[in-house]
Amino acid sequence: MTTASQIRLDGVIDMHVHTAPDVIQRTYNDLELTDAAVRTGARAIVMKCHHCATVARAALCNAYNRKAHPDNSFYMFGGLVLNREAGGLNPAAVQTALTMGAKVIWLPTVDAANEYRKRGKTGGIQMTDERGFLLPELREICKLIKEYDAVLATGHISPQESRSVVDSARIIGVRKIVITHPEYWVVDMSIAQQEELITDYHVVLERCFRQPLPSGQWVSNVERNIEAIRQLGVGSSILSSDCGDPADPPWEYAMAQYLHEMEAHGVSRDALRRMTQTLPAQLLGLEDAAEQHARESGAYTQKGA
Repeated sequence: MTTASQIRLDGVIDMHVHTAPDVIQRTYNDLELTDAAVRTGARAIVMKCHHCATVARAALCNAYNRKAHPDNSFYMFGGLVLNREAGGLNPAAVQTALTMGAKVIWLPTVDAANEYRKRGKTGGIQMTDERGFLLPELREICKLIKEYDAVLATGHISPQESRSVVDSARIIGVRKIVITHPEYWVVDMSIAQQEELITDYHVVLERCFRQPLPSGQWVSNVERNIEAIRQLGVGSSILSSDCGDPADPPWEYAMAQYLHEMEAHGVSRDALRRMTQTLPAQLLGLEDAAEQHARESGAYTQKGA
């Protein structure tokens, strides 16, 4: 049996991990996740919380890392999810988070109108007005994301809303757009819809390890994600764990299992490196000159894994 000390994730970047403190139980707290990442050789993690910003917590993780684990390159990043606790589509909260170093701004997740509908509730936070135009406060948020060259992630909004948001965000000038786990049953974005967004707007699709169904059962996304990658290519995909629930394995086990299953299904190591290192590094501003050259030369534009 593989022990935690034997797992190696050299250079891996995970842009979607949940930690404690939170309003629900999590497998690791912030510092425990930092320890696990350093121990396994990971390059970076973005901490996510549905209910509060994580950017200050990430800064404390980095201060802790410098004291506890000298001479490593790991870096923790934070962000902000625009649920009700943040004031919804709140430009002031976004400005503060970005000023403090946030790298990812997620549109609403558990408070998105789409999530409310899928769970049989009314209300929730809308992205557009009755004419389908982006709300003014969301346009202001996009301008801030452009200014700070941060990542706009779509959260749990619907595929139709994603199209409207992405179209407007690109016009505004947002460079980095990630479609959050399109395979998640709440989002449920078809391959055709994903392909349209890639073709028209060059977005990045975040493909996560597992998901909870309405029944409470946790299921693997591996086979569905592999099929999407084979149809749409590795050049537009990143792999994230989205772990942290006690039903998941601890973070390093979850990510190692995800990569092992991908490789067992025929995904090459070069493709895995592209989806867990090169493209996430570009999104977070960690891209080096060699990766930039490979991207510009078209080395990763082919379809298939």
